[in-house]
Amino acid sequence: MGSFRKRLLVLIIGLGVVTQTVTLAAVLASTRRTVEARAAEQLRSGGSLAEQLMRFRAGQLANGVAVLAADFGFREAVASGDAATIRSAAHNNAQRIGADMVLLLDTHGRVLTSTAPAAAEAAGSLASLLEDVSSVRDQPSFRVFGAHSYQFFLAPVRTPETIAWVAMGFVADEALAQKIRDLVGSQVAIVTHGSDGVRVAATLPSGGRAAAGSPAGAFPAPSDLPHITRLRDTDYLSFARRLDTRGDAVDLILLKPLQDVFAPYRDLRDAMLLIDGIALILAALVGAVLGRSATRPIGELMRAARRIEQGQYETAVNVSGGDEFRRLAATFNAMQSNIAAREADITHHAYHDPLTRGTESRAALVLIELRNLRDINASLGHQVGDEVLREASRRLKHNAAAADTVARLGETQLLVIAPGCSAERSLLYAEQLVAVMRTGFHLAGVALDLRLACGVCLFPAHGRSADELLQRVQVALEDADEARARVAMYRPGQDEQHRRRLTLITDLTSAIDQDRLTLVYQPKVAMATRSVQSLEALVRWTHPQLGPVPPAEFVPLAESTGGSRRLTNWVLAAAVRQMGEWRRMGLELDLAVNLSAPDILDPDLCDAVLALLRQHRVASTSLLLEITESAVMRDPQVAVRNMQLLRIAGVRFSIDDFGTGHSSLSQLSVLPVDELKIDRSFISQATSGAATIVTSTIELGHSMGLKVVAEGVEEPAAWNLLRRLGCDFAQGYLISPPLPAAQVPAFIGTANQLLPASDSTVLQLRALEQLAERSGR
Repeated sequence: MGSFRKRLLVLIIGLGVVTQTVTLAAVLASTRRTVEARAAEQLRSGGSLAEQLMRFRAGQLANGVAVLAADFGFREAVASGDAATIRSAAHNNAQRIGADMVLLLDTHGRVLTSTAPAAAEAAGSLASLLEDVSSVRDQPSFRVFGAHSYQFFLAPVRTPETIAWVAMGFVADEALAQKIRDLVGSQVAIVTHGSDGVRVAATLPSGGRAAAGSPAGAFPAPSDLPHITRLRDTDYLSFARRLDTRGDAVDLILLKPLQDVFAPYRDLRDAMLLIDGIALILAALVGAVLGRSATRPIGELMRAARRIEQGQYETAVNVSGGDEFRRLAATFNAMQSNIAAREADITHHAYHDPLTRGTESRAALVLIELRNLRDINASLGHQVGDEVLREASRRLKHNAAAADTVARLGETQLLVIAPGCSAERSLLYAEQLVAVMRTGFHLAGVALDLRLACGVCLFPAHGRSADELLQRVQVALEDADEARARVAMYRPGQDEQHRRRLTLITDLTSAIDQDRLTLVYQPKVAMATRSVQSLEALVRWTHPQLGPVPPAEFVPLAESTGGSRRLTNWVLAAAVRQMGEWRRMGLELDLAVNLSAPDILDPDLCDAVLALLRQHRVASTSLLLEITESAVMRDPQVAVRNMQLLRIAGVRFSIDDFGTGHSSLSQLSVLPVDELKIDRSFISQATSGAATIVTSTIELGHSMGLKVVAEGVEEPAAWNLLRRLGCDFAQGYLISPPLPAAQVPAFIGTANQLLPASDSTVLQLRALEQLAERSGR
């Protein structure tokens, strides 16, 4: 009997060892997979950050080469072959953005001037980039010149025909790889596949760098999945992504040594080995005391180990037997509870910020949005935009109370949680924070005008949960533009309006993508000849559930959510397509299209407009783009540069709603515009006897050589006044409401019969009345 009990004791201890080993192996295997998956996700995120850096550099190149190609002195020098002036202009523009290479090519791709000696030997490969002229400036190019590869942009030099091409580029060397490494926190290799071999720029240590000089096969092929890569004697977790470029193929590879990847895993493994050793000692004690009842508790422990392996931590381990087994079960329970708590903590920190902490009986949420941060990014670059956000955050933290919590909420929003703040004090506090963030904002020697808006809501008056409070402070933020000092308190009952806005924002995107918008066209009468040869395109949207939505509601929504460029692209495409259809019918008309504020700052606007005009064979002089004073004043330098590029091609510009903005006469005099458009509010005031503004605007426009358009002409008195003052064009419901495209040809034909034959004022008004009746006013 004693021998049997000894064998049973050995069996029990052995089963305990097996159980603990299985549990340890299962937990370690699960933890290793989690650590590796987290590292792989970090590499993917790093790849996205690296691509953003490359796009930022591409944007710098695109702007730099566009400015150089549009420079009058440079174009004159190219046309005359003045080599010294060409080199000087190229050097100055390259130095301004830190470019490493500038090339001047003739129209056959031959190198005329180069700051990169090896580029002169690559004329053939450069010529191939010019074969598809329409896409030369759509995306950056990569090309190997000598020992290095370069990221560059090409732009045509026009006078107005294309006489040459200018290229500006950055070298993709180890300095760039080092910059990306500092940004993403992992080793970086930039592999360019040139026609004469592979060029590698890498940050790997000496062993890895030596491997980087080996064939391209040493690195992983581009894939959405991470790979284990061995370079010399070091294993790396790597992630490779091919950049979207023209020319030579470029792979961006991020690598992290497996030794660093699994460092957290090794610490956990050592701790669990210690726990396992202690647990084995406990198992031996249990086996010695309770040998006869060991089989069932060990079975329960093995099932618990399998549950832990599968990530199921909710079921507690309950075993029968003596105190030792119960203590072992408690150890299992503590272990799985700790693992569950650790994973829950990791998950919580991945999806939450500590924004709702505190036990105060009341609190205020202050949400501040930097409304023009996207414009700053577009005009000055993301680096300046990041500095603006950092400085704004620093000011906010410095001036917030010590007990307050400050956090970033979204791309352009900062949140302050003020415990104990009353309703009366919260608005004043919010106004003080907004003022201190906006006042005296200077970066890189440039004074910046931050446009801030602020929403405020209260706990518990406006909500008790974090989700409810965050939703309602966003609702308050939407009312801030109309509030004093741009600070607004949440008002109960606004949620329905907020839901409408969210519905419109979401559905507008699908309406654009599915072509559910429409254009209507309002005629303009040339008052000197009393003829109609021009119209304005106006966008309309009928929501399937909400019905007609006015442009004054959905256009600002598109601008505030960054979707104005997509809306403008749709309007431009539809308008130019319609111009092409009328032209094929023999109807030559000028058409005005409105641009929003972000559009005129977009460096891709010129290429997009000219591509549409070429596609539909429409003369560029037939298109007139309307912009507001306030849009230009956001960044006059960038706006004027983009306007000049289009003006060179023949596109005309009009200042819309003139007199309602804040531009000065000196600023207006340098804008490349062709006409002024008097705002409808001044026309309605003029018919009531206050005609001074209309008179002075017409005189000002004519003194600057500009045409003047009056919109909102709805009364005969307005028509008579504008005729007497010599206004060039009139537009409004007195002439015609906006018309569907199908009705335009008939209206034009009728108008150009009735109006020119009407010599007297009485006959003109009678003709206008007939036109209005036929257009269904």
